[in-house]
Amino acid sequence: MKRKHIYSAVDVERLDVALILQALAVGCIVAIDVAKTKFVAALATATGEVLKLVKFDHPRQTVAFLGLLKALRGAELEPKVVMEPTGTYGDALRYQCHRLGVPVHMMPPKHTHDFAEVFDGVPSMHDAKAAAVLAKLQAVKPAPVWQPETEAQRDLRAWVDQRHPIALTLALHHGHLEAMLARHWPEFGAVMDVHVRRSWFALLRAFPGPRAVNAAREEAAGTLHRASHAQLGHERIEAILNAAKDTVGMPMTKGEEHKLRAITEQIEAHTHRQDSVDAEIEALVRQDAVLSRLATVVGPACAAAIAALVGSPLDFVSAGAFEKAMGLNLKERSSGERIGQLSITKRGSGQTRQLLFMAVLRLLNSDPVVIAWYRGRKAYKAGLPIKAIVAVMRKLARALWHVARGETFDAKRLFDVRRLDLNSVTIRPRFKFKNAPQASAQAHSEGGAAIA
Repeated sequence: MKRKHIYSAVDVERLDVALILQALAVGCIVAIDVAKTKFVAALATATGEVLKLVKFDHPRQTVAFLGLLKALRGAELEPKVVMEPTGTYGDALRYQCHRLGVPVHMMPPKHTHDFAEVFDGVPSMHDAKAAAVLAKLQAVKPAPVWQPETEAQRDLRAWVDQRHPIALTLALHHGHLEAMLARHWPEFGAVMDVHVRRSWFALLRAFPGPRAVNAAREEAAGTLHRASHAQLGHERIEAILNAAKDTVGMPMTKGEEHKLRAITEQIEAHTHRQDSVDAEIEALVRQDAVLSRLATVVGPACAAAIAALVGSPLDFVSAGAFEKAMGLNLKERSSGERIGQLSITKRGSGQTRQLLFMAVLRLLNSDPVVIAWYRGRKAYKAGLPIKAIVAVMRKLARALWHVARGETFDAKRLFDVRRLDLNSVTIRPRFKFKNAPQASAQAHSEGGAAIA
């Protein structure tokens, strides 16, 4: 057979099933390359030798393909389906296979990518080859069997998925707000933390910019007083008004004032929407003992993201395995002058790592042991605080594995306190977070920022 015909596939409705059944003796691997509609499956022996490549359109020909699996199962060939977790495109087929009683194995995409050139000496990858590679990999290094999620897990994932785009949109609008304030009212950020307090929503909606505030100073003061539920003192309100009067920023045009008001309205609307989603997530977290324990350390949103996107820490055999699943284990890249350069793998859910990053920032705002260890890192002293924060994230991930098993979180058990200068640590809280133990009545009265 010529090389160019090695990966030719036959339509599932034209496949001679009897010939396939005759060619198989014991065991069968069905490796599926998932796409939006054009699926390719490799029918292989238990050793991964491909007998036939089959293509089918999903969902138009999916029933015909499932009929093939039924025939293999009826012939007692014990078919095993293997596929990659490619978004949601393969979920429907995976569910139908599970209904038939055919086990589905989920192969990590990195394994497929790395094995591509080893398989046939060519680094290229296409649908038919991907299916063949999956079949061989399954024979050499079987992937874990997929287990369907419970309805509770799926509900949690649904709320986590809803929260993510809201948080991204909020970050986008906050970036636009910061840019406008830096140009037109740079003093505002020094007297009002826009990420924590919410009384500024009403102020900038009614008086978008220094000129509007100065033109109605008393009305602006009353708006702040009412919006903060009387929690902003007279001195703070005067400081805000004086910042508008004495600003060094560029005067705003009418169009720029309209833009600032629109940004404020968007931030307010999305903040309330995130509050609503966070309330649903928190209610679900409370119903689960493991998630409740995690939430006491990292907050409900991060605990939910871990369970929905990474898996329960109870499912991992060690703290190191859990850290690896979160993409926080280290990899080395040494070449030439770059000797021993280490970085995290960043595999898995970036969303979860982002929320864990925020949890670490809260610890760096409240826990003297974590602060002392963080400041003692070489990266922090070298002016690379992000690297030092990631180091704390790795420690925290391992701690969560133990917290999920019932242990109480104690930073002193994470670090060698004998080497830490705790006396030099002075906690000066800058932010107060909703759902955090240290959240004040003032932050709650203003609807403190929901950064869980």
